[in-house]
Amino acid sequence: MSDKTKQLIQDFVDYLMPALTPYESSLYLFLLRLSLLQDGAEQVRIGKRTIAESFGSGAQGAEISYKQVTKVLQNLESKGCIVIGDTIRDGTMYTVVQPRDIPLVKEKIAAPAPIDEDEDFFTDSDKRILLFERDSWTCQYCGDRVTKDNATIDHYVPQSKGGNHSKANLRTCCLVCNSIKSGKSFEEAAPFILKSIQERRQKQQK
Repeated sequence: MSDKTKQLIQDFVDYLMPALTPYESSLYLFLLRLSLLQDGAEQVRIGKRTIAESFGSGAQGAEISYKQVTKVLQNLESKGCIVIGDTIRDGTMYTVVQPRDIPLVKEKIAAPAPIDEDEDFFTDSDKRILLFERDSWTCQYCGDRVTKDNATIDHYVPQSKGGNHSKANLRTCCLVCNSIKSGKSFEEAAPFILKSIQERRQKQQK
């Protein structure tokens, strides 16, 4: 087995298979076998009825139907695993995307590794104090001083975008800036934070 083949299989098992249904996994492997694993080509032309006949049987022993094949193929395309091309008498052209080039696999590979519990500065109250002290009890977005009563912790890279609880990703934040930034990236939130700072400064001058 070549190194390339090993990598394809490892990437499929480690990253792609958990995101697919059993039918989707089987059909993707079937197309992968007829394309990249057979001659290195990314494309294969085959008819849906041929796929249905070659695909095997389902959980109840019945052969997968033409309609089911169509649906599974559409699901694979929506997940970026294949590209469905033109259809002629000899069948439909399918471009099989290598696991590492599939968007959802790329996201998993790029996602930061889970941090060690010792690096969790968000849920540990003692370590939160260390963060406040590191930032001199000052909101890292507007510059206002904070106290134990109103200090909050913000994820610079939001948790929804893969941000973790590490010290490097956390910032001391006032309640106002934290509510504005919420799940946004800093770039997304910056215009709103700046507007809020200007409004607060104007009120202070009155």
